[in-house]
Amino acid sequence: MDNYKNDENTNELTTNEQTAPHWEEESMPETEKKKSILSKLGIVGILLAALKFGKLATLGKFLLAALKASKFAGTIISMALTIVIYAQVYGWFFAIGFVASIFVHEMGHYITSKKIGMNVTAPMFIPFIGAFIGMKEAPRSVKEEALSALGGPLAGAFATLICLTFYYLTKTPYWVGLAYVSAFLNLFNLLPFGPLDGGRITKALSPMIWVIGLVLTIVLIIKLKSFILVLVLIVGIVEVVSMIRNKSETAKYLEVDPGFRLKIGLSYMGLLVILAIFMMYSFDISQEFIKSH
Repeated sequence: MDNYKNDENTNELTTNEQTAPHWEEESMPETEKKKSILSKLGIVGILLAALKFGKLATLGKFLLAALKASKFAGTIISMALTIVIYAQVYGWFFAIGFVASIFVHEMGHYITSKKIGMNVTAPMFIPFIGAFIGMKEAPRSVKEEALSALGGPLAGAFATLICLTFYYLTKTPYWVGLAYVSAFLNLFNLLPFGPLDGGRITKALSPMIWVIGLVLTIVLIIKLKSFILVLVLIVGIVEVVSMIRNKSETAKYLEVDPGFRLKIGLSYMGLLVILAIFMMYSFDISQEFIKSH
């Protein structure tokens, strides 16, 4: 295609060259004037473009400096990158909503952790893996770990409720679809095993619950063939081995008063029930919409 265009341009040039001498002899002074005017206009245009570009460059530098100064710089950049990547697969609307639901979940962890005095980093996104907040220091007790873990799905349940509310107000299927995804995402994270939120919460209840979580994880790996769950399984097993090897330290770390154990247990079960209801309800509405169309 490019070669054809070049040949076509060459033919046009040859034709112009054959007719040009005649025209130049008759109107050379007028041509020079036109060229002069065009040259001046071109210079002015370049200067204006340079000025405009200079302003944009200054603005860009300012925004970049502000971004670097912000502790959420990594969050914004990784979040934007994740949206762009997901948009290529799922479309922009779903990508933005999906990443926003993950962001709300992670900010639940971040805010809760900060309130209880834990030193954590802002959320970071990894496309097709998820997101996380980094801990600059290990939790001082299983109580801190459980509360930090609880903040994510709690915020996620609220985000799911907001999506369902928008669906009621607009009757747009997008919102109910996003509510289903949000509910599923947070319910998945409550699986009681390993580094998942459920594993960190149930650790404050009883490490024996992890046996149930281990079985569920293996079953889900077989059924879903999920690479992420394989990573969860490996990390979880490593943590179990570490806890067994350091029995005395583990026993001290797991010390929790009965009152807190009851509260965290009820909160955990309540979240499971609420998110399950949200997910099933969203699924039913989605199915009704599909049947009606």
